[in-house]
Amino acid sequence: MYHKESFLSSDMPVIVWSPNGGQSLGVNDLSDYLASQKELILSRIQEKGGILLRGFECIRTSDDYQKILDAVAPDLMEYIGGTSPRKVVNGRIMTATEIPGSYSIPLHQEMSYTDNSPDLISFFCEIPPENGGETTIGDMRAITREIRDDVRARFLAHNGIQLCRNLPTPERVEMRPGVPKSWPEAMGTHIREEAENVAVKSGWRYEWLEDGSMQLWQEIRPATRKHPLTGEEVWFNQIQIFSPVLSLKWAREDGRDDAADRLSKALAEAPHLLDHMRYGDGLQIDEEDALHIYDTLSANAVPLQWQRGDVLFLDNILVAHGRRKFSGQRRILTALIQHAH
Repeated sequence: MYHKESFLSSDMPVIVWSPNGGQSLGVNDLSDYLASQKELILSRIQEKGGILLRGFECIRTSDDYQKILDAVAPDLMEYIGGTSPRKVVNGRIMTATEIPGSYSIPLHQEMSYTDNSPDLISFFCEIPPENGGETTIGDMRAITREIRDDVRARFLAHNGIQLCRNLPTPERVEMRPGVPKSWPEAMGTHIREEAENVAVKSGWRYEWLEDGSMQLWQEIRPATRKHPLTGEEVWFNQIQIFSPVLSLKWAREDGRDDAADRLSKALAEAPHLLDHMRYGDGLQIDEEDALHIYDTLSANAVPLQWQRGDVLFLDNILVAHGRRKFSGQRRILTALIQHAH
């Protein structure tokens, strides 16, 4: 065996695979070994929630990362309809996010607001953060148990949730509070007809506003999701990010007072132009329930300190991820993996 297994901490749903003894492998040999262990890797991710490859000095570049992905989970997704600003690095490998370091990012499961969310998400640490910048990890099985029964019942009674997005033109992005994406960036095309086709194919309702923005109602989804292999039903949505009230709380907690002031003004003057989530039946989500979800997730966010060359695989249903604020250098890459369940 070229690896040994350990755990970071009792509250971190991640197993660590590191080199066994003094053995040193090149990236091609490591990829071959991981390919031979693929079934074990996927079963351990399913069991625990994630696997962290740490201490393999041959993993240093995005090309090396691609070889690891090819060995373990080669079926990568494009990021169409996603909400985070990202840059393509190599094929379907992207930067984890282009959201500035002055922002923390709450725990969330990737693209849980769509029917096309990835099965797994992977991260690669190319440059460790200088100050702060830990990726936070949350065990959604434990978090789901802490969400009050009456809150879950209300989401069920109101037919789940729906995300409404307001995607500006590239020229008007800076005029919106937060870190919005333009509609060409979100839809993967600069041509209106092609953007409309993406929306229709995805089952999304859209409307073009007078200023050229695209208003998008994404599919109605249940607030929870059952894991296709384990049968566990866990909380699976992003109200903690797309509730304007929670966005304001998030900005204040980060110390982004200018952003909070802009958001407060937008809430007062043009709330319909902000991204927001509603119950699936169109009614507004109870503010107290939204705060309960936000606080429960925040209380269960466990920080992961990055080391150069780390590769992390997470089950995107069972484990949520986020980020702490940072300053200085930090370069984390990501890939979205489908057909792993």
